[in-house]
Amino acid sequence: MRFRKYRYRPVHAICEKVFELLAPLVSGVTGEPLTETPKKILILKFGGMGEAVLARSLVEHLRRRNPLMRFDFILEERTMEPMTCGGGGNSLIYRSGSDGLAQALSILRTIRRQHYDAILDFEQHSLLTAAFTRAAGIPVRVGFVHPGTRSRGEFLTHPIELRESESMWSAMVRMCQVIDPQLTASVGAVAMPYSPETNSWMESWWKNKITNQARGPVVAMHIGVGPSAQYRLWPMERWVQLASRLLALNKEMTVVLTGGTAEQPLMENFKLQFPGRTVGASDLGTFERSAALLERCDLLISCDTGIMHLGAAMGTPTVGLFGPNTPICWGPVGFRATYVYPTRQPCSPCINSYQRYIPARCTAIQQSACMWDISVDDVLAATRTVLRDGWV
Repeated sequence: MRFRKYRYRPVHAICEKVFELLAPLVSGVTGEPLTETPKKILILKFGGMGEAVLARSLVEHLRRRNPLMRFDFILEERTMEPMTCGGGGNSLIYRSGSDGLAQALSILRTIRRQHYDAILDFEQHSLLTAAFTRAAGIPVRVGFVHPGTRSRGEFLTHPIELRESESMWSAMVRMCQVIDPQLTASVGAVAMPYSPETNSWMESWWKNKITNQARGPVVAMHIGVGPSAQYRLWPMERWVQLASRLLALNKEMTVVLTGGTAEQPLMENFKLQFPGRTVGASDLGTFERSAALLERCDLLISCDTGIMHLGAAMGTPTVGLFGPNTPICWGPVGFRATYVYPTRQPCSPCINSYQRYIPARCTAIQQSACMWDISVDDVLAATRTVLRDGWV
């Protein structure tokens, strides 16, 4: 398996180089306003749960504003749930591996038979996805390009330039405005739909774990950051101090720790140090259940993760903690969402995902120095701006 995994990467790089050379010969850029509103639209989104939440929110806006639009999806397994939860379109799932080329050709044949009017390619970098959309014969091809690079844009009819001073949400809105010019820049993220079965399951979970045990506010905390860039973690002692300060304000408060099995050691460490009531939510199992859980919580405090974006979209008062990454681009999107970014470190932000740059390790003298710059008082102050009942 490892051999196959690394064998695929050189093939990918070679294909990207070939398409880079071909790009000037196949330029299809028009940039002209559309004369007809597309009805049959394909959405392409690989990688990144947080980005997928934002993209799905905009699909829902387009769907509500344009009832005649039909949406289908090309996805990876990790974006399948955010993009398709609650139904609403057919999906083709691409699984990278040694048979990646055969899969891509099979999907290409399927798409060509569907005669889509437009495709929205939410990938930021991939030359392969842009070339794929051109080969699919879709007449309106909208996707991102980076300043100073042209190859990816040559395969698109409507390239949307990414701006480092602009949020990803705003860039995605500009993309969607190509097919719906009346979509306003002020729209916010919308709640992810979930099935009646998920709602019933969560009602039972919530009753057993929450309401049967306590009556106070429920505060979700996402203390992990996933497998990469561990320097985004807020120190554990600060999480415990924050939870203890909140508990002092309301003795009936319950902390719900969200995350998967990878975050289990962090959850157990927190439980050992925090004297209040804690419920682990690593047993949810699906994206829809996570959405249903967060929707019921009174507050979410999270590091810079996909859960932060999900909570904000579900309408949960949300506070995101930022240090290595910039909230200008990736802050939570929601009418009751905000972020904390008080760092004084000259190296922050060190992550630039627009340019595909994520350092392998923290280069500050103190590990995660920018996250240490976030005080408990900073987080409490931000919390007060998103809560309406004033218990903090």
